[in-house]
Amino acid sequence: MGSCLNRPQGVESSDGDASQPIFFHPFTHGSQVLLDEFHHVAERASSFHDGIVFTNRPIRLHEQVTLKILKKEASWHGGLRVGFTAMDPSKLDSRHLPPFACPDLVRQGKTWAAVLPDHCVEEGTILTFWVDQRGRVFFCSQQEARSMCLLRDVPVRCCLWAVIDVYGQTKAVQLLDPTRPWGGVGEPAPVPRPSHPAMLHAPACRDYSSLPGGCTEECVICCSHEANALLQPCGHGTLCHCCAQQVFHSNRLCPFCREQLQDVVPVVPAPGTRLPVGNQPWPGG
Repeated sequence: MGSCLNRPQGVESSDGDASQPIFFHPFTHGSQVLLDEFHHVAERASSFHDGIVFTNRPIRLHEQVTLKILKKEASWHGGLRVGFTAMDPSKLDSRHLPPFACPDLVRQGKTWAAVLPDHCVEEGTILTFWVDQRGRVFFCSQQEARSMCLLRDVPVRCCLWAVIDVYGQTKAVQLLDPTRPWGGVGEPAPVPRPSHPAMLHAPACRDYSSLPGGCTEECVICCSHEANALLQPCGHGTLCHCCAQQVFHSNRLCPFCREQLQDVVPVVPAPGTRLPVGNQPWPGG
């Protein structure tokens, strides 16, 4: 899907390298989106919109994006929307994302997305979508005997990121390893640690990349520096100080609980002390 045959000027080298894991972009997503620690689960907190998420890297031609519908909320109408965008999510401001992928984001240009059939978005459904060399977007699921064409004329001579709109009755989705068969009941393979492009870090961030065996208290975004920052007031502490500052200055919302951030506090843990992970706030925080 979405090959970068002639990569546009200025696009980073994360050009759909299939050796890099796919996860949801940690910074750029709808205002109602809650991500898990590894950015493989996206859940809409409330309402029926503002649930747009992107992949962290471009997707190659015929590379499959596989999703499992984890939760369904029957009180709303409509469901999941999927497609591709030529807009680099890292260069988008979450505050300016529209509430809907279809038609709002599509109307802005450089995005192609469509609504999936209702019977394909039932809770527990596993579905896969991809784009071929002719710019046709196909999808399949357990309910379909064959692949179905969802979109046509998607330009493929540029980088394309997958875009998923957790909309309406679709409450939560999970990115799965597409190499696992349907018989796996959607259980994902062991989740790889996210891999981000190299970032400049201040001296306050200790680099573990050269240490034997690595470190278990690493930042969940850059995966090479110590998790040494607390997000305030929620108290989540799984980021290094520099990545935390980037989150704070990009959208000012905690990427785990979506609470409005007021400050980033650097922390030097005592020997043997682990900073809280996931949705576990700092003790007493």
